Amino acid sequence: MKTLKIMIIMLLSINCKAQTPIIDISESELGQPDGYYIKDINNYLNPFEGTYLYTNGNTSFKIILVKKVQQYNGRYYEDLIIGEYQYIENGVEKVNTLSNINIVYNNQSIKHAISGNLIVDNNFRYWKCPTCPTNERRFSGGIKDVTTGRGASITMRRTVASGQEIMKIKISHVIGLPLVVGQPAPPDFSLPQGEFTLIKL
Repeated sequence: MKTLKIMIIMLLSINCKAQTPIIDISESELGQPDGYYIKDINNYLNPFEGTYLYTNGNTSFKIILVKKVQQYNGRYYEDLIIGEYQYIENGVEKVNTLSNINIVYNNQSIKHAISGNLIVDNNFRYWKCPTCPTNERRFSGGIKDVTTGRGASITMRRTVASGQEIMKIKISHVIGLPLVVGQPAPPDFSLPQGEFTLIKL
């Protein structure tokens, strides 16, 4: 009898896993029960992986992006891009999180300096691209200013210019922090904002 109970429990657990809904990364997951999986079925995230560098005189912004598969965030599983960065302004290193790229956190999507998995088209409201081909897929996620705790949106477009792979990015829509009576105002977002072109290294 005990063996029969164990077999029933095993069959039920296998059946539950088999019924976990898999949603394509470009589709909405609204209304899904906990435990679903947002999967990059068409590998839209793959082209964004790599190391990219923006330079302007002695100011530079370097990012490393890595795709992670089936990461659990406490509610559901997801494929996503995680990343870290180094920002040098006028020859002075302001922040460098690059060494964190290989750290495996319990929740990858909120612990890394860059993370996300939103696939967007040329009408994305944070950065419209009327000249982009209609079938082009861009990536949008969040970037965290680790020195101030503030966050912003980062949208990326992979392309080629003069035979060189490049990444065009836009950092915008900084998240506001609440003002607390009797406390100093929250620090300003210290990372560069606007549009930048990075070359793939």
